[in-house]
Amino acid sequence: MLFERIAKGDTLLFIASAVLSLHKNSLSAEKLLPYCAHFHCYVLEEDLLARGLDADDILAEIKRVDYPGFVSLTVENEVIKTWN
Repeated sequence: MLFERIAKGDTLLFIASAVLSLHKNSLSAEKLLPYCAHFHCYVLEEDLLARGLDADDILAEIKRVDYPGFVSLTVENEVIKTWN
């Protein structure tokens, strides 16, 4: 599972279609919720809005960032991992 590949305190940034997994009523969000206490979780707001979602639709534990925030997270985190 994805969470076995990352360490406590790592940062997760949900972009593109991955933002759909954050919907409060989804099974994936239910599975993600316990991990939010151990990871810094963010979503790219532009991708969220592009898919017809807003802050009220997703888990409250997920912080929203804009493109400058995306760049800041990239600079602040040394290792970048992606999964398809």
